[in-house]
Amino acid sequence: MAGSGAVHPIRGGARPGVVAALDPARALGPWRARGRVAVAIPDLTRPLDPRPALDALRCRIEGELDVVVGLGLHRPMTAEELAPLAAWSPSQHDPDDCVPTDTVDGIPGAVGRPIAQADTVVSVGVAELHQYAGVSGGHKGVAVGCGGRATLSALHHRDRVLDPGVRIGRVAGNPFRSAVDGLGEAARCTLALVWVPAARLWMAGEPRAVVQEAVARIAPWSPEPRRWAGAVLRVPRAKASSLYQASRAATYLALSPSPPLQPGARLVLDAACPEGIGSEAGFVAALGSCTPPWSALLTGPPPSGAGAQRAVMLALLAQHFQLEVAGCDDPSPLIAAGIPATRAPAPTGPEWLDVPAPFTRLPQWTPA
Repeated sequence: MAGSGAVHPIRGGARPGVVAALDPARALGPWRARGRVAVAIPDLTRPLDPRPALDALRCRIEGELDVVVGLGLHRPMTAEELAPLAAWSPSQHDPDDCVPTDTVDGIPGAVGRPIAQADTVVSVGVAELHQYAGVSGGHKGVAVGCGGRATLSALHHRDRVLDPGVRIGRVAGNPFRSAVDGLGEAARCTLALVWVPAARLWMAGEPRAVVQEAVARIAPWSPEPRRWAGAVLRVPRAKASSLYQASRAATYLALSPSPPLQPGARLVLDAACPEGIGSEAGFVAALGSCTPPWSALLTGPPPSGAGAQRAVMLALLAQHFQLEVAGCDDPSPLIAAGIPATRAPAPTGPEWLDVPAPFTRLPQWTPA
């Protein structure tokens, strides 16, 4: 993923203290820490092998290293999934075993106990497009990945995720991102080490500055002069485990600033979804509370519980477009939820817009 190479200085020194390099060790530069250091890493829903980053950090720490898998409200990783990380003896975040921090924009901050008890807190992550935070990475690995249940519930309330300033690809003026950054600072996260797939670089530095620099490097939009009646979204393996995860690809395109889609367009997820709809109780309950296009999720009482906000995004998509899943291991749970699904491969041909990397680059309608 990342090899050795020279340091790439930040353009024009706009964000001093941030270093971009081809490997995490060079990005960290002279950084050192003493005492107890907690490092939050993402679970398997993010396309990152954290081992190079952990290697680079470990040799710079004089003291105890606590590696915490930031699950947020996702399911715990299995023993088999954790096996590659055995050398670091990671713990997995428990959203019900957290220590209060500060209230940020009305959100009761709290983080996992290993984070709260550390002398230094580091967030390791990936900078890719994100529905609410604009892009992932930075403080998000700690504030959300290691946040308390009440913190995550308040942060993902329907009123917050539907705020007009909350938009995929947007960091500046995004109240969701601002809340995430404030919660991360309340948890004393001072360093972000982030892999930026679109630029094939690692970046390290103050978390807000790292995210700002990553946004400048990502260039997530590609011009598309035509509006299409159908699009196929190729979901990478890390996101294809369930409808909860894979559906992000469709909502990212549908709710982007200017999707190149005709009204009623078919959005086909090319995703196996071996875990069916997913294990997030709030998402499952919200989808089961009404039928597509799930309009009641937008106008009725706000849905709650783990992942309920993802159902709200599907309801927004369904007001204008049709969602389908192809290449599905077992279509029956999705069909039961009202979503057309099939084991057959995703369609191809000149009548379909193919989106090969929906988490890093999205087509946008740009009239000729």
